[in-house]
Amino acid sequence: MSPELISNDQEYIEGLLRHQPAVIENIYQRFATKEKRFILQKSGHVKDAAHIFEEALMDIYFFARRHPLKVADFEPFLQLLCKRIWEQELERRGQRIPGLEAEELSTMSRDDIQDVEDVLKEGEKRRLAYHYYLALPDECKELLRWSLTDGCLQADISAETNIPLAELPVRRVSCFRSLFRDIDNKLKAHSLSDQNLEETDRFLSGQMNESERKAFTTRLQNDVAFSQQVKRFDIIRQLLAQKICPDTDRDEIQHLLFTHRNAWYTLKDNSAIPIRNYVILTALIAAGMAILLYISPWRKNIYRQFASTEMQIPDIDSLRLPEEAIRQFNRGHFNEAVILLNNALTTNPGNLYARFYRGVARIDQNQLNDAREDLLAVFNNSRDLRNDAAFYMALSYLKEGRKQQCREWLSKIPPEAPNYPKVRKLIEELK
Repeated sequence: MSPELISNDQEYIEGLLRHQPAVIENIYQRFATKEKRFILQKSGHVKDAAHIFEEALMDIYFFARRHPLKVADFEPFLQLLCKRIWEQELERRGQRIPGLEAEELSTMSRDDIQDVEDVLKEGEKRRLAYHYYLALPDECKELLRWSLTDGCLQADISAETNIPLAELPVRRVSCFRSLFRDIDNKLKAHSLSDQNLEETDRFLSGQMNESERKAFTTRLQNDVAFSQQVKRFDIIRQLLAQKICPDTDRDEIQHLLFTHRNAWYTLKDNSAIPIRNYVILTALIAAGMAILLYISPWRKNIYRQFASTEMQIPDIDSLRLPEEAIRQFNRGHFNEAVILLNNALTTNPGNLYARFYRGVARIDQNQLNDAREDLLAVFNNSRDLRNDAAFYMALSYLKEGRKQQCREWLSKIPPEAPNYPKVRKLIEELK
């Protein structure tokens, strides 16, 4: 779809909501390069640009699913949202960029500017909730994921988590307490007491009988402070559910964004090359690629198409991942990242996040046996990373051209897994 085929900017919002490939392709054609240039000019790298652009599109998508969203001009709306998200990210890194010039806002309506701030506010809360969710034990992550899934009965949750039905309320309150302790500290908000948290959870989960529900509703009407706490608790629950609960529509749009990442964002940093040398280098690369494609037309292309990933683990003490390791990994500097992850694993051998990303980096370095050892440990011991580990185990065999072993590992990933759209796409490519 060429850019001129969009006749109404509201079509971008509708296209995201319906995850229409042609509309998303149009968004990347018109806006991806501009936003990448801005991030690169403001202390960022190519992977930062890819991540911020995807976060902005997902923030719009999630917000529009919950609220009416109409924009007069999509381009400045997306541009301002990307800038705001990047500002927030730099603040987390202890950096700052100059504030936005007044003329950057002059072309936008007051309603659009307010909508950007609302979308950003909701997106930042979602990122914060997911940030602290990742730090929870696997048992808590699994319990909250099923507890926040719509239509999931208590008996179903008990069966999925292997937690006795009678223990579910106490265990869930304990997990929510761990999650909201850090969130409320960050937001400088007052936390619910354990008793209020349990009652609020039962109320929001539809577990109260009619008399209990009426009494709770009356309390909400009469106690403003308590009502605000319950509202914040409910909002965070809903925003977290958007990220962690089974959702085929969300997975579909994320897969579409994933397929565009490699087309619009390169993995390596740009460097200045004299034009004559650049032309020569380009010719040599083209000749080399032609030879590689002639020798192995299947192995190289498909592996590179699916191998891209980004370390998005939150920088919190319980995970003990060096910030420099995250930076080097996301730049594609895997040798440096492996050295730093080795040090992290020496300190904490049980850090499965460090082991997973070391395994991914080792695949890129062709240290395939070592990579599989890391990924197998993650597959066997982490519910949160199990499906991702299986996917990269499959890619390790793909890189060697061993199709059957690749398919065997892909078959271990269930259809409800968040990364299953990639799995389905790869299986199609292998045919």
